Amino acid sequence: MRLICLLRRTDRLTRLAIRARFERHSHRALARGLARGRRTAVLVIDLNGDVDDRLLVEFASVLRRCLPPGALPARLDGAGFAVLLPEINTPEAAYEVSGRLAAELGPILIDGRLVTLAAAIGVTVSGPAARTHDELMHRAELAMHKAKSLGPDTRWAIWQDSPDPGLSAAA
Repeated sequence: MRLICLLRRTDRLTRLAIRARFERHSHRALARGLARGRRTAVLVIDLNGDVDDRLLVEFASVLRRCLPPGALPARLDGAGFAVLLPEINTPEAAYEVSGRLAAELGPILIDGRLVTLAAAIGVTVSGPAARTHDELMHRAELAMHKAKSLGPDTRWAIWQDSPDPGLSAAA
């Protein structure tokens, strides 16, 4: 019975959280962060290129290595992933995680073949203009699409709230 519950909350292949669990945690993290005056960050990640099960499992392993305690990685669909970073002090904390993740991606050996593990990473941090799960996900997805438009190598882009909201990109 316990295994069945575990499988409903985690992706069978990667053992990461599933979308529904990610959303529940995101809603709670945003409410707690708002009450405590802290921020919540969301990273939306899409793997580039041809992706098979072994590559998905390897990427899940990279995610686990790069994330701080308390972060929740999830597999949203196919080659789409997300990370919830609850109660961070500054937006820079989310940017550091994105940079660490990007630095870990690159060529890996699978079945004696060199395969490039690359991704587009979109980052957003809660603030006065983005306080809901849906707003954060939308902004992180826009940032991820910006990163993807920069080419097949691993890139990340940040949604930034400002008087002229927009995106900034990083390699």
